Amino acid sequence: MTALTTLKGINQQLDMTSNRVSTGQRVSSASDNAAYWSIATAVRTDNASLSAVKDSLGLGSSAVDTAYNGLNSILTDLQNMRAKLQTAMQPGVDRAKVQTEIDAIQNKMSSTAASSVSSGQNWLSVNSADASYLKDRNVVAGFSRDSSGTVNFSYVTVNVSNIKLYDANSSTSVDVPATSAQVFATQSLTSMAAFRPAGAAAVKGTADFSGAQTIDLLIKTETATAGVAITLNKAALTAAVKDTAKVTTSELIDALNNQIASTALKGEVTASLDSTGRLTFTRVDTGAGNTVAVDSVTTNTVDIGFGSGVKAGVVAKGADATTTSGRGILDSQAGSYTAGGAYSIADFDISTLVGTNGDADLSAIITAVDKAIAKVTDAGTKLGASKTQIDGQSSFVDTLMKANNRTIGTLVDADIEEESTKLKALQTQQQLAVQALSIANSGSQNVLSLFR
Repeated sequence: MTALTTLKGINQQLDMTSNRVSTGQRVSSASDNAAYWSIATAVRTDNASLSAVKDSLGLGSSAVDTAYNGLNSILTDLQNMRAKLQTAMQPGVDRAKVQTEIDAIQNKMSSTAASSVSSGQNWLSVNSADASYLKDRNVVAGFSRDSSGTVNFSYVTVNVSNIKLYDANSSTSVDVPATSAQVFATQSLTSMAAFRPAGAAAVKGTADFSGAQTIDLLIKTETATAGVAITLNKAALTAAVKDTAKVTTSELIDALNNQIASTALKGEVTASLDSTGRLTFTRVDTGAGNTVAVDSVTTNTVDIGFGSGVKAGVVAKGADATTTSGRGILDSQAGSYTAGGAYSIADFDISTLVGTNGDADLSAIITAVDKAIAKVTDAGTKLGASKTQIDGQSSFVDTLMKANNRTIGTLVDADIEEESTKLKALQTQQQLAVQALSIANSGSQNVLSLFR
């Protein structure tokens, strides 16, 4: 009986060890260890949910990438359009031919927006009247379980209404605030010859005013129609900059604003750089009655984007607050022609713009394109921030899943080396127990033979 009991015990241990070796787990069912099995099951469930979250983040990242790439392409198109419009401002240019090029750019932008689709979602070209339209797109970024067992999800939210470029729905309306009059230089300051873009590293991006170089501009507004002279030369800059031979863009802007502040235009006009680095003069007040223009005069020898020598600048006008259709950045109403009729960045025509009114309309269209570039740039910035947030969350979820796997392993995984060694020992014990049982059985047969 003792040998049989020993064999049964060894067989039970052998079965348990064999199961651990074959499954790799020391707790494979609730009967092995109820507490550990329960915890491991909950963590496995969390990991399954995290895997779904990671998939959602992957899809969200793809959608953001698609929208960003579309925006980036259209931003380049808008910059090309801005250059074409600037060309059309020159005397003698056939605006009808320029319009042909602009039509091609407008068609390309529309096609790019329409094809920026990921997983059936298009965030650039939408129809807000559609029942399936959502102004906020939520990407599942994580989940948590509170003490009561309730699961809560966290999201990365992308506001489509802030980045859409085209909207087929024209029935909604939004309030458009009044705007200031702005005039822009033809190109960025650092790309102008005066700032030596091809110069040596020590002087590149700076201007030399140590000689007879002079900036002489005439700023005109609706209150100063004759113009206010702004002059910057060595004498004016000596006390305002560190080195007159290497004047930086920021030093030039500060000097311009100091000059303006010492004239009748104090508090009415400011100088700054736009997002592309172009020198910009802005009328502080808003509304259609406010204007600003910058002329270059005979004594101006340095071109900072408004020409040199005698050159009349275009008059820029502000706009009154109004209500317009709440469409996309490019197909919302951007302004109106002097002769009547509204236009948008996606649909305007300069081929018929002639005379003084035509020049004023073209200047207003250029300003509208500049504002559209700023809005598209802002939309790209928002998408970039969302992409960074999604990528960071995806990395965190991946790390969390690995930590959960380690937790599960600590609770339920078997030590394969130890269990394999134990299995070999138990197999040996089993063989010895079988032999002992056989000996015990044969011993009783010998005793019985004595009574025959």
